[in-house]
Amino acid sequence: MIVDYEGHSIFIANGGGAAYHPDSPAVCFIHGAAMDHSIWTLFSRYWAKAGYNVVSIDLPGHGQSNGQPLTSIEQTADFVTGVLSQLQVTEGLHLVGHSMGSLVALECAKRITTTRCVAMLGTSYPMVVGQPLLDAAQANDHSSIDMISLFGHSFGSQLGGNPVAGIFIQNLAERLMEQAADGVMYTDLNACNNYKGGEQAATSVDCLVGLVLGEEDQMTSPRAAAKFAETFTNAKIIQIKDCGHMMMTEKPELSHQALVELFELSSPQTAGSS
Repeated sequence: MIVDYEGHSIFIANGGGAAYHPDSPAVCFIHGAAMDHSIWTLFSRYWAKAGYNVVSIDLPGHGQSNGQPLTSIEQTADFVTGVLSQLQVTEGLHLVGHSMGSLVALECAKRITTTRCVAMLGTSYPMVVGQPLLDAAQANDHSSIDMISLFGHSFGSQLGGNPVAGIFIQNLAERLMEQAADGVMYTDLNACNNYKGGEQAATSVDCLVGLVLGEEDQMTSPRAAAKFAETFTNAKIIQIKDCGHMMMTEKPELSHQALVELFELSSPQTAGSS
């Protein structure tokens, strides 16, 4: 569906669910750099069928949303928070973000105090981006996609590794990033590289924060993420073996199981019995 917000035409996939229900829990999926809502298709469909209000958003300048990409993590979080408020789905909210989206999800939780759970996939803080990658992205050179594809996948995924015959895991991310307009990749990566608010946001969030990490992630360091987890009041680390940065396509079932576990741990019934 299309939502008009602050002069932008924003595309949101709801997983095939019906109209939003104020009394139902909600989940917002936030994609990473130069990607869009389609990276969450399997997950959004599941949670919609489970009765959640699903908001799988294309950020401005990404996918089917118009406008220019936003230049900072904080600005993007303000935007997503505004869209969620307009849709009236902030109660019982679960925020799920990958890579750049994980930082946005954290900042959104800082702004939305009713957030029940934050799931940060493929994350670390600080999220430093190497200068060669930034330079290639700024020049709109395809080598930026090549670098992310190479360092963002585990060795097994680079060999094939997909249980579905005929589908090469590495190509899924490459084709998606190739669809981004010029300047989108650089703007997103630069926003990650410049983000300095992680500690302040972490100490402001009281809900469960799950850090879902790929054991072989060379884009966002699992070690740095584990160190960052110590900043939170209530954090849980879930590590996925034989997996790199692109966990939603490399290990979709294990990524799904991680979200199920985090959602269950953050449910009012579970929280009340602990």
